[in-house]
Amino acid sequence: MKLTPRRIAHGLGRRVPRRPFGYVLVYQVMRPLFRFWLSVVAAERDPGRAMRRLLDVHQDAYDQVDVAAIRYDGGVHAKHRLTRYHDFFVDRVHAGDRVLDIGCGKGELAHDLADRAGATVVGIDVNPWSLAFARERFAHPNVTFVEADALSYAPDAAFDAVVMSNVLEHIGDRLELLRHIMTTAKPSRFLIRVPVLKRDWIVPLRKELGLRYFSEVTHVTEYDRQQLASELGAAGLEVHELIEVWSELWAEARPS
Repeated sequence: MKLTPRRIAHGLGRRVPRRPFGYVLVYQVMRPLFRFWLSVVAAERDPGRAMRRLLDVHQDAYDQVDVAAIRYDGGVHAKHRLTRYHDFFVDRVHAGDRVLDIGCGKGELAHDLADRAGATVVGIDVNPWSLAFARERFAHPNVTFVEADALSYAPDAAFDAVVMSNVLEHIGDRLELLRHIMTTAKPSRFLIRVPVLKRDWIVPLRKELGLRYFSEVTHVTEYDRQQLASELGAAGLEVHELIEVWSELWAEARPS
C-alpha cells in the first residue's frame, strides 16, 4: 500500500477530510461569518469565558495548521525544512558513529544522520505507521528502523551517540529511561531536543484559565534550562552544551 500524506495522518490518529465540493465558495462565505462569530464571542459579558472560548478555537486552528503542514511538504512536517533543526544533530555526529535515534518517528532525522553525517543509525519507535513511512520514504543503507519501546529495547552493541529529538517531554519516568539507555546502549554522549514551556504569553494565560497549556496533548512536561539540566544531572549526565532556539532547548550531555 502506497503511504500518502493522508494515510500517514490517519495512521497518526489525525483526521484529514477530503476537500468538499465548492470549497472556494464555502471559504469565501464562511470566513467573514467566522470572523463575525469570533467578535461576538470576544464581546461575551464574562471576559474569562470569552477568553477560554477564543483560546479553544485558537488551539483548534493551530492543530489543523500542524496537520496541514505535513500535507504541505508531502508527508514531512514543514518545520524540518524551515527551522533546519536537523543541523544541530548532524553537526555533532561524526562519520562512522553508531547512533541510536530514539523516537525516530517517520525517519527524517535518522536519514540525515546517515546521509549527511555519515553515521550508521538505528531508529526505534513504537508507531508502526510512522515506521512504515520511514522505510518507504527515508530508506538508507546505513539506517535500520525497529519497532520497539525505548524502556525495554536492548541493543546488541554499544552506540557512540543517542539522539532524543522531542522525546523526553512525552515520558513519565524520564530518569528511568535515561538510566536504562546509559546501561544498555553505553553512549559517550546524548543529543537532546525538548520544547520550552515559556514560548509565548498565551501559555500562562491558558494555565490561569484552566486550559491545556502544553504545546501537545501528549506532553507530560515542558522545560526551562534549569529543569532540563537538573533532570539530566539526576540521571547521571553532565551537560556540555545547552542552547535555546525556535522555543526549544538543545543539549549535548555526557555520562558523568
